[in-house]
Amino acid sequence: MRLFLLLWTTLLLSNFAFSQKTPSELPEDANAKYFEIPRESLYVHLNKSTYVLGDQIWFKGYAYDRKNRLPSLRTKNFNIELFNKEGKEVYSSLHLGEDGKTSGTIKIDSTWSSGNYYLRISTNWMNNFIEDDSYTQKIKIINQKIVKQDITQEIAYDFKLLPEGGHIVSGTDNTIGFKLINDRGYGVSFDEAYIVDQQNTKIISFRSNAFGMGKFTIHPDPEKKYEAIVKLKNGKEVRTTFPSIAPKGISMSINNLFDDSIVIELNTNPNTSKDIEQKEYYLLIRQNGESRKVAVSFLSNQYKKTIHIGRKELFEGVNIITLFKDKTPVLERLLFNSITKINTNEVLITSSKAEKDSLSFTIAIDKKKEIQYDMSISVLPEYTKAYEHDDNIISALMLKNHLKGFVENPKYYFTNVDREKSYDLDLLLITQGWSKYSWHNIFTYQPKIRYDFNYGITVKGKLQNTRDHDIDKIYLFPTKHSASKIIDLDSTRNSFVITDFYPEKNEIVKLSAIKSNGRFAKTGVYLQVQPNRFKKSFSATIPSKIDVNNIVLDDVDIPDYFFNSEIQKLDKVEISAVKKQENLSNIFIPDYVKKRSKEITEQDARSYPNVLDYISTKGFRVRYGSSENGNAVSTTPQGEVTIISTRLVSALGSNSPQVFLDGVLLSNYDILFNFRTEEVERIFIDRTGSITGLRGAGTIEIYTRKIPLGGYKTGSKVRSTVSKHKIKDGFEPKKEFYNPEYSSFSDPLFIDYGTIHWQPEITFNKKGKSTFKIPDTSLKNIKFFIEGIGSDGSLVSKVYTVRNVNAN
Repeated sequence: MRLFLLLWTTLLLSNFAFSQKTPSELPEDANAKYFEIPRESLYVHLNKSTYVLGDQIWFKGYAYDRKNRLPSLRTKNFNIELFNKEGKEVYSSLHLGEDGKTSGTIKIDSTWSSGNYYLRISTNWMNNFIEDDSYTQKIKIINQKIVKQDITQEIAYDFKLLPEGGHIVSGTDNTIGFKLINDRGYGVSFDEAYIVDQQNTKIISFRSNAFGMGKFTIHPDPEKKYEAIVKLKNGKEVRTTFPSIAPKGISMSINNLFDDSIVIELNTNPNTSKDIEQKEYYLLIRQNGESRKVAVSFLSNQYKKTIHIGRKELFEGVNIITLFKDKTPVLERLLFNSITKINTNEVLITSSKAEKDSLSFTIAIDKKKEIQYDMSISVLPEYTKAYEHDDNIISALMLKNHLKGFVENPKYYFTNVDREKSYDLDLLLITQGWSKYSWHNIFTYQPKIRYDFNYGITVKGKLQNTRDHDIDKIYLFPTKHSASKIIDLDSTRNSFVITDFYPEKNEIVKLSAIKSNGRFAKTGVYLQVQPNRFKKSFSATIPSKIDVNNIVLDDVDIPDYFFNSEIQKLDKVEISAVKKQENLSNIFIPDYVKKRSKEITEQDARSYPNVLDYISTKGFRVRYGSSENGNAVSTTPQGEVTIISTRLVSALGSNSPQVFLDGVLLSNYDILFNFRTEEVERIFIDRTGSITGLRGAGTIEIYTRKIPLGGYKTGSKVRSTVSKHKIKDGFEPKKEFYNPEYSSFSDPLFIDYGTIHWQPEITFNKKGKSTFKIPDTSLKNIKFFIEGIGSDGSLVSKVYTVRNVNAN
């Protein structure tokens, strides 16, 4: 029998076995310490769940700070892995995050066979904890063809009886949860079942919900033996022995369907009453590191204790309610308390107009509150078979991260929520077992920070081919995602370390050695990227589903003509009332510099070969080397640079400006000795300090290019001092979404498995509206799958079907 069939029994036994020991620490204190190190949860929104060869997997990752219930803004490095059904890694990549989100794409390899795959997203920080907080999403890949399967093996069934709280006590009322699952771990519904005694007398009859779950109440007689009989829809029977009935103890039953409170009922029998009189019992309600305590006392001959707890006293989401005797857990029950931060009606998509071969849509969101929303949208044909995800962002961040084991179709409980679905969610939590965060671990294990939040990658470098020991620093030129840095050199080892570095995979980085006099020096540089990622093994916890009503799966054959060889580029998001910004190559230039600075042109570079030549024309006396320069003849030693303002400065003030190179304040100007103007993208000069607020002799800010103006020129002194290196193990480059060009939008294969559009980022204007375009497929209706999170932690999960105004 598969391991997950024994999940609930194992959980109960392990927790009750631990309850025989008496911890030294109060449970609430131990719980607070266990969650003292903050934890995060992840969700990844995939544009589809089924992909065919020729597709790309497009995704958007979200990180959630569980302690503050907000987006996890600290996370920068996201690990993405893809595993086949055997648990073998077939793809791995590193993705850069910003403000708790990341996005990217995976090209489907032609060597990957048809079948189920598992995409896992994780962070390095998660390795600090025993529990696995990574997030896994199952997908299917079709490589040309899937042949129909005739499932002929006998399907096995397992019927579990699970007492609410963990105990069945004789002579009192007990609530028993139940679940019927097949040997793949999926629930099987039934309409007829009984509890019978040893005389085969029916004591109780019951039926299940759509997931094979339910509950009933029984007052067991210790002198009788009971058995459960389930009659399947195919005529077969499943029989299960009733769990052991304890002669003493306490049972728990919780009513979670009242609007303003929950009702907890603790039941016992005369054999137990004297044992629990005057004993210290209490309920501990916890979520992550927070907890609330409710004292419980039993009077003499009191066999039923009813406790009302207002919903305001509970935490939003999953609450773990444990009955303690002194410091020993006795009963435990998971309960879900409604969430106010679920966005239910504020997102609306409307069709705007048709434009040639594209359609324009407007998405609107209620902006009454100062909340910024981060959303991703997958656009597919109305009757698509390619989007069958069991999860959404709500179920991933509010439910699954508290549970251990497989949960079938968790998004069901958070889609069009009504009283029936709330009841079904309560049944799930009765039958799912104890919490993922066991008291055994809480009392015996203290998490320690062994793995940091990875901020970029670490690169170690070493100088080569140099006998010059006068080098004390390294200058790192800016890259696409990293500003420039001046790095101290370990002179004893001739080595240096670059931290918080964000190069893209195969990006060329440039470095120069700097002498103590500030001049760039010619030397070889060896770089090595340091692995800072802990590789975890993978074991699939998401089983493959068997459709017991239709066990023959039809052929899926993807013909060669499904895709054309060309690809179709789509427009970016267009936001009305937002001014188009200048596309600068250096993202680290502040806005005030962009508006007031000088952009260096090729003419400037020819007129002023050295950047100091340009500075000398802007009200500064510049001296460097032994050459004649503009306003003065230099008498400084070779390599030394001085810059003096011609403005009258107070007697107490310095007459030298503050000079910044890519945002780094220079302690002296010597690094500019051989700095050619062609290496500069923009230069900003504030002589009075009226703009920057830095009074005195003024401010000069220089921002270098990532791509040199016109390339390096033959014989350039700077070129000879620059070392270039390709970073092979960097972050995956961001790619703009593009779609394969389909042969026909009316082809049934496109209707089933085609992609219309993927929008990983939606930016709203001040009125809460955004406009974006998608290709016009002439389909009558189009379906939008929206997932997202607000800056206040509110969650958005919506599915909209919109009529195509340009449909044939």
